[in-house]
Amino acid sequence: MANRRAALLGLCAVLGSCGFRPLLGSADAPGVRAELAAVEVARLTGRVGYLVRDNLLDQLNPGGIEVPERYRLDVQLRQRTGALGIQLDNTITRYNLVLVARFSLSDPVTRRILYRALVRRIASYNAIRAPFAELAAQRDAERRAAREVSTDIRTQLALHFVRQAEAEAEAGTAPTAAAPS
Repeated sequence: MANRRAALLGLCAVLGSCGFRPLLGSADAPGVRAELAAVEVARLTGRVGYLVRDNLLDQLNPGGIEVPERYRLDVQLRQRTGALGIQLDNTITRYNLVLVARFSLSDPVTRRILYRALVRRIASYNAIRAPFAELAAQRDAERRAAREVSTDIRTQLALHFVRQAEAEAEAGTAPTAAAPS
């Protein structure tokens, strides 16, 4: 027990000295939430595109508050399905659905790219001999992959806004609160 405590304290000291700090508190700060809510998500095509966009809208602005749009998020999706489990008689028993999203955050006025990244998620599903059941399993995998891609995009955007706020604070360009009268 004492060894575990010592290891935990040592780990905390190492993480603290390397600049590690949890994102959870920073990403939920009111300023970051306001920036995320100000992101306009461009239309996406297809069923999976609809799922990704719908999840993004829910995650970026969960309260649905009216905020002037200051950013535009463009997402390009690429989806492929590959056989994962193959039996000795060449029967496919499992599939991997791979969903890749390339996204960019831009200023809608200047069209300057502010942040760009890529996320990739894999969702597996069983190959079932009944066509309807297999279609249902595939659709469920698409929903899971779309939700995970949306969550990853939201997390990366939150990190971008946290870093941006920190850079502005360090440069002294962050808006200061008015002094109480």
